[in-house]
Amino acid sequence: MKLLLKNANLLDMVKDFPEIKKRDILIENNRIAEISEEINIDSDKIIDCKNNLVMPGFVNTHNHLAMSVFRGYKDDKSLMDWLNNAIFPVEDKFTEEDFYWNSYESCLELIQTGTTTCNDMYFGMKNIVKAIEDSGIRAVVSWCITDSSIGTKPEETLEYSEKFNNDENSRIKVYVSFHAPYTCNPDTIKLTVDLAKKAKTGIHVHLSETLDEENGIKEKYGKTPTEYLRDLGVFEVPVILAHGIHFSKSDIEIIKNINGGISHNPISNCKLASGICDVVGLRENGIKVGIGTDGTGSTSTLDMFEEMKLVAFLQKIKNMNPEAIKAYDILKMATIEGAKVLGLQDEIGTIEVGKKADMIIIDTKGLRFTPMNDIATTLVYSANGSDVLTTIIDGKVLMENRKFLVSDEELVKQHVRENAERLL
Repeated sequence: MKLLLKNANLLDMVKDFPEIKKRDILIENNRIAEISEEINIDSDKIIDCKNNLVMPGFVNTHNHLAMSVFRGYKDDKSLMDWLNNAIFPVEDKFTEEDFYWNSYESCLELIQTGTTTCNDMYFGMKNIVKAIEDSGIRAVVSWCITDSSIGTKPEETLEYSEKFNNDENSRIKVYVSFHAPYTCNPDTIKLTVDLAKKAKTGIHVHLSETLDEENGIKEKYGKTPTEYLRDLGVFEVPVILAHGIHFSKSDIEIIKNINGGISHNPISNCKLASGICDVVGLRENGIKVGIGTDGTGSTSTLDMFEEMKLVAFLQKIKNMNPEAIKAYDILKMATIEGAKVLGLQDEIGTIEVGKKADMIIIDTKGLRFTPMNDIATTLVYSANGSDVLTTIIDGKVLMENRKFLVSDEELVKQHVRENAERLL
């Protein structure tokens, strides 16, 4: 399969500054085969990108895909109240089909708004994986373990890890996960660490999300959550740490040495009043920071453009400095830096020959792009997910001119509406 993109205004995210180049891009099968000023070759499909922008798809570093059914459900609560009294009781009622259709809807929303890779942590891995496969998105997945939900998860995680992690052409990679320090005792955490080592993979976990978490772990174990996880061996494997809001100075010294990074989830953090992550400080300490949306229940939208705006606004206010973080740095966090957090930087995150063909085509002819004095600031401060025309993942066109080519959007939405009526 050969796909040729002609006349693209290419923002490849390779350099340390934004540069747009007029290029043709040839995709063969699932990889980028050639990038040149002009390519004339027989192709199975040609897309004319004239007057539009081509850039890497977004890497969304923290999701709960099956939570799409919770959009707008019992909002305006604190995290623990929301989890214990709204979310956990309903999640216990999920069927296998609920996991599938709810996750499928999230995948479609991600694809529609420009995300090409997501990092999911949830329950019901079998049906979530099926939704990921059927939708065409790229994903890192992990089956979340808590003290009360271990069951057969270790065995099935190993099975999925062996199946997907050893296949270099797979769109799916498998991590292991325990939910958080406050929902897992030391034995559960140690089990997860051993599982990660056995599977030769990493761990995805919530960490340092709220002050309640900080104070509760200190009271129970006499150490910060970060110190607690370090002492249990969590940082001996690659880690994706979701949130990372309330780190102490000593925590930063620990986090500086991890293999992995932080997923910053600004909308969820604000909506639940969890706090403001010090993204600028983390990056100054050499810690990799990507951007995530969290699940639809806590964030209401999976649009990475909305997350990027809030990253900028919060960091400027937190530091009382309009120059605290630049728009292009935020674009990097949403693409190549996110890929680094997931350990996928050799495969995705930039548009380069040899990399997987994950990219989006953005309509730059509309009012939000007129005039376009600076591409980075326009994308971060002005654009939104509805400006994405076409999404290509693994060399396949999944959405073209805002229409899904692989999935039946109406069917998926109908199933999720029915799930909401029954569950909520």
